[in-house]
Amino acid sequence: MTEPTTSDLPTGVVQAGEWSGVGNEFTGVQFRKVWTRNGERLEIVVPRTGQRILLDAMALEAIAGQAPEFFTRMIAVGLGAADE
Repeated sequence: MTEPTTSDLPTGVVQAGEWSGVGNEFTGVQFRKVWTRNGERLEIVVPRTGQRILLDAMALEAIAGQAPEFFTRMIAVGLGAADE
């Protein structure tokens, strides 16, 4: 897994913490805490695809409140394994 560089700050990010990551046999992600002019965010990057997102505390709270079945369905749809 190639780790994004700290000099590669997304637009609007003024400071970034250290990278950490999690992975399994299917994928891996890198994440770090970043600071923007509008507050703290969690930056999540998928090195394999280059996809990236910044999530604030409200978005993370909404994610944490989901049942595991929500993610099972979301993953199935993303992989094209679910009936639309």
